[in-house]
Amino acid sequence: MSFIITVYTNEGIIMASDSRTTYVTTKIGNGGMLEKHVGSQLTDSTNKTFLCEESNIGLSTCGESSIDGMPIAGYIEDFISHETNADSTVQSISQGLLDYFGKYTPIPTTSFIVSGYSKVDFKQYISRVFVASQEIIPIDTTVPGVLWDGETDIFKRLVKPVSLKREDGSYEELPVYSTGYNFFTLQDAIDFAEYAVDVTIKTMFFQQRVKSVGGPIDILAIKPSGAFWVKRKELHA
Repeated sequence: MSFIITVYTNEGIIMASDSRTTYVTTKIGNGGMLEKHVGSQLTDSTNKTFLCEESNIGLSTCGESSIDGMPIAGYIEDFISHETNADSTVQSISQGLLDYFGKYTPIPTTSFIVSGYSKVDFKQYISRVFVASQEIIPIDTTVPGVLWDGETDIFKRLVKPVSLKREDGSYEELPVYSTGYNFFTLQDAIDFAEYAVDVTIKTMFFQQRVKSVGGPIDILAIKPSGAFWVKRKELHA
């Protein structure tokens, strides 16, 4: 799985993601029973946030990480190379993702966040794209905010109202302090996005569960004037 997050402010959009992919392998075990091994193959070098450079539109992905036994990142790079151009919009790329990945059987249970600015009205546009259900959900960006996807249970406990269950079965509500997204500068958005991914990685490390979020954190910034990488892992020897 993954953890991806997008923070949108009046200065720009920040997209961030982890780099870990855990693959599931299956084999026939003793007695002819099918055995599933979660995390039997693992990599910390997966790209999950991408930039369509000609249009300055970013996309992040989570969910099913392979198609026909090969990493989905290569398919996304192929989509960007052949299906996007300088005239692409958040809307056209969102529909293009549905068309491109919808042709595979079975359709992958992969989702995307697509973000960028219109070259016509210079407004922010963000969409959530769910390939399996062939659904596109536009996000209202008139008020600054945040959205995330993937392994979200850890981060939700930090930013959403939660309660403690008492021994008698009743619940005690913990204090709730809102986050002032509307006050965020672009640097605040970068810091918040990195914090969200980092705290998920570090908390998951100590939990008795599959460590499905990890590796370097990639951060992409998108402004009306263009897009650039704040942090980006690179190939090395």
